[in-house]
Amino acid sequence: MTQLAVQKALETFDAFQPTPTSLITFQSEGRVVVLGDEESIQQAKALKNNSELSYVFKIQDSKTEVDIQGYLGKFIVKITYGGNNPETLEADIILDLNTEALISLQMLPAGYLHYLLEDHSLKSIESDLKELVGEFEKPKYFSYHAELCAHGVNGKSVCTRCIDACPAGAITSLIEQISVDSNLCQGGGICATTCPSGAIEYVYPSLTDNGNRIRKMLQTFREQGGLNACVVFHTEESFTETSELPLLPVRIEELGSAGMDLWLSTLVYGADQVVLLKNDEVPEVVVGEIVIQVDILQSILSGLGLNPDRISMCDSLDDLSPLISTNNLQPAEYSMPRQKRDAIFQAIDHIYQQQEKTRELISLPAGAAFGDAIIDAERCTLCLSCVSACPGKALQDGSNRELPELSFIESRCIQCGTCTQTCPEQAISISPRLVLNREKRNQSRVLHQDTPFGCISCGKPFATHSVINKMTDALKQHYMFKTPRSLDRLKMCEDCRVADIVQDPEAMSGNYDQQKTISS
Repeated sequence: MTQLAVQKALETFDAFQPTPTSLITFQSEGRVVVLGDEESIQQAKALKNNSELSYVFKIQDSKTEVDIQGYLGKFIVKITYGGNNPETLEADIILDLNTEALISLQMLPAGYLHYLLEDHSLKSIESDLKELVGEFEKPKYFSYHAELCAHGVNGKSVCTRCIDACPAGAITSLIEQISVDSNLCQGGGICATTCPSGAIEYVYPSLTDNGNRIRKMLQTFREQGGLNACVVFHTEESFTETSELPLLPVRIEELGSAGMDLWLSTLVYGADQVVLLKNDEVPEVVVGEIVIQVDILQSILSGLGLNPDRISMCDSLDDLSPLISTNNLQPAEYSMPRQKRDAIFQAIDHIYQQQEKTRELISLPAGAAFGDAIIDAERCTLCLSCVSACPGKALQDGSNRELPELSFIESRCIQCGTCTQTCPEQAISISPRLVLNREKRNQSRVLHQDTPFGCISCGKPFATHSVINKMTDALKQHYMFKTPRSLDRLKMCEDCRVADIVQDPEAMSGNYDQQKTISS
């Protein structure tokens, strides 16, 4: 019964066709630049030019500087010997025979081969090189939504999670936005997994497609009598079952391409366990980011009353066993949302509705993309610079037009820290947490409120009391505001201030005696 359920479920999964994406094209004519020390280059010269490949051999030593930019079909190599003018070479393919790769990336560009001659024969190397001649296509794996991006504001770099996590070096900063080089991107997907806002979206396959085909797979598994499904995300071409559990393998391009949104949704669609199967080919930076995300999600599961081990990462399935205690959930039937945060909150709400409402708040580890903003009322002047900077629109100008106020919608906060870096008074702090009650999470609440200050001449409100008090206190020692009349102008609206200056002989003459005024 179990094997039949697994078989039918996997047939359903395989029959699902993901939405196509655009393609990236590479064109390689077989121009190969070979880089290495004198010994390796001498050995490599046994590689023979033919109709498919042409070679340029370059010997390096400790004084040689090599700069390599590009990808398959469009490499630019600049070699500088001993500080002289650089020699520039164009190449379709790079063959790097150095002990350590000249490009310090955990995921090398397409067309960049790093081999040690003691581990590879020249025949096998040449065969690999020939495979890189011609025209090639790959999917465009990502979509970037700049309006959601929290990378930078007002010339300051704030969130760099995607840049730090990308093992291919495909993401760079444009100060307030990022740029993703689709030719360098190899579909690692960790950028989308670690992005707190969903500004980078993994599109092939999309979150919606991945979620819906897993939902249908698990529906088929249950309809065929299957119990205690264990979904295993893996990257191997073939999958060998090594556990007594009913395993449902889901092959993905890269382990980092599946994130908290898909893991949690897989649980609510009916999986008893979700396992991320890691191998040695997963870049270290990706493993580190996955560990962070799993830790955050396990905190959420624990706070919801579920066994946190229902989602885990492991190196081998040999020791995998059924969980001792699991809180069975009624499987969700809703279609998978497109947006990352929508998927996470929808899954959390589905679980919370089935649990005893013993708590409404979960404290989360640092790095979580959910949380609170706290205002220091003594510092805040309600300048609202945080409102215009907030990428998630979590901070908002209050709806009460009679009183200046700052309001907050917690479900929109991505804990990026933009507000803390933007606030001129350092009046904001953030704290990672999760409000489980959907209504409270989505409601707008006032963080800080002040009374308007009316112009002392005409009575028109033009600022808050805190702004006027702070400005008056800061400028009262300045020589231009030593007289009571000049200091009172700070308490006037713009029109009345100008009128008073015109009527003030001392101000119009400009005869401020700085030294005399200060000494007095």
